[in-house]
Amino acid sequence: MDKQKPPTDTTPKPFNQNRSYKKDGEKPYQAKRFLPGDNQFQSQPERFQNRDETTQRRDGKPRSGAGKFQSRDGKFQPKNPKLETKNNRFQPNVRFNRKDKNFKPWATENLPPIVSDMQITDGKHRGRYLQSTASPKIRPTTRRMREVMFRILFRRVRAGRFLDLCAGCGMVGIEAISRGALLGTFVERSAKMCSFIKTNLEACGIKPGHGEIVEMEAVPFLKQMQKRRRFWDIVYFDPPLDTNYDEVLAFFNRGTTLKPHGVLVIEHHAEMFFPEKFGVMNRWRVLVQGDKALSFYERR
Repeated sequence: MDKQKPPTDTTPKPFNQNRSYKKDGEKPYQAKRFLPGDNQFQSQPERFQNRDETTQRRDGKPRSGAGKFQSRDGKFQPKNPKLETKNNRFQPNVRFNRKDKNFKPWATENLPPIVSDMQITDGKHRGRYLQSTASPKIRPTTRRMREVMFRILFRRVRAGRFLDLCAGCGMVGIEAISRGALLGTFVERSAKMCSFIKTNLEACGIKPGHGEIVEMEAVPFLKQMQKRRRFWDIVYFDPPLDTNYDEVLAFFNRGTTLKPHGVLVIEHHAEMFFPEKFGVMNRWRVLVQGDKALSFYERR
């Protein structure tokens, strides 16, 4: 019969620094490859002995990461004076900037202030003054009205085609180009006002391919565009107060000059009211600002 081997003691023995863990023909345990199945405390005991109290290894060199933090009242505080903490959160005292030195994140302090209704309120031509006549019959759209209108239509204006009927000095159409419109068409019956539009386009550096001027009445223009089947994304209609709106709205009743889901904006007196629906147009918003109002229609 085979002799049974005596049972081996598997209980871990306390670590003894004087004991040699090297066997005959075997490398020291420090160079032995550690396997996940091994007992960490038995195979590499020195790594876990007085870890929190010792900042140096047995060879005299400092441990990695030692001395970076100090324990104070049970909370870790950075030893580097450049780092500040508040409520145990990292608060850098240096502002993180992009590598590009010319980058100005929303630097509103460098933008020109808007103090006049004859200034462009936003876009690449922000703050530029436009020329207009001193006649009291010509009343440009107020800057507050333009700001609110373009805030509502900013997604449609960008890379869109903008038609300014009864353009006057071209304030609304030029601001649409400044805010990213691809094309601005200005329709004005007065030759004098068309000269102001041309001067303002040249002052802003807008090329003829991005801004076209048509010296014509609104009704003949709409008839001509209906035959030529030209369409725009947004049409802004701001006629004089004595204009017959019904004659012009009859063309928009059939969707003339408007793309499907295009927007028609009518500026009128606050006491005037337009139908909620007429033809293919549906009103979806009315904006009142002082004695002026804007009616927003969308083509079905």
